[in-house]
Amino acid sequence: MLKARLYKNEAARIVDDDGRGTVTLAVPTRKPGFLFPPISWVIRPPKERLTTLDPIGASVWRACDGHRTVENIVERFAITHQLSFHESRVSVTSYITSLIQRGALAVAVEKENV
Repeated sequence: MLKARLYKNEAARIVDDDGRGTVTLAVPTRKPGFLFPPISWVIRPPKERLTTLDPIGASVWRACDGHRTVENIVERFAITHQLSFHESRVSVTSYITSLIQRGALAVAVEKENV
């Protein structure tokens, strides 16, 4: 998984970048399949979900450009925050997992040549 490349969701947009490092993302949500008329006339699911990233999370999100692997992001994070590779790996991978679950990131795993 460390060789995977991460891509930002092209449908996600930055709502607010306050200049202090925090970023608010608007990620489109899918229409739930269980809402049928007349329920869907009353209950309107949100079109977007807002996610606010703290400065550290925003730096991880910005590093996910499709060129860097997860391993590169972990190494960069370790150097920046003076952590060991293993400490950095735990923090970064858990944060990346959270961003994937929220729909802000997508993962591309390259097939190995055997």
